[in-house]
Amino acid sequence: MKKQAKQWLKYSKVDLLTIEKIKNDKLLTQSSAFHAHQSVEKSLKALLENKNCKVLKTHDLELLLGKVIEVYPEIEVDLDILDKLNQVYIDSRYPSDFGLLPGGIPTINQVDELYIYAGVVFSLAEDLIG
Repeated sequence: MKKQAKQWLKYSKVDLLTIEKIKNDKLLTQSSAFHAHQSVEKSLKALLENKNCKVLKTHDLELLLGKVIEVYPEIEVDLDILDKLNQVYIDSRYPSDFGLLPGGIPTINQVDELYIYAGVVFSLAEDLIG
């Protein structure tokens, strides 16, 4: 495993551990959803780094996944949940938009779904990288 890929995975794991600690707090669901996005983003960037691809400076998970599929055509992820996570990360200066899903502030159940998904993507990346 390349050193940089390993670092991306390490930071992805930190986001997962953060979610684990805060995911059941109703006041922190936005933060939990944000960390789920960040974990998936870092896992995808680890995969790119491992294949010596340029790691894009973007938070767009769909764009990153497209690049990952070019070098790991066997990868399969739930695109519906990826889309939800993509909507969580909004490059906005307005706090009211931060970490919101289309229906508003994420529920604990939605956070659980995003957390599980981020863990699956992390494990997939870890397995592919070795």
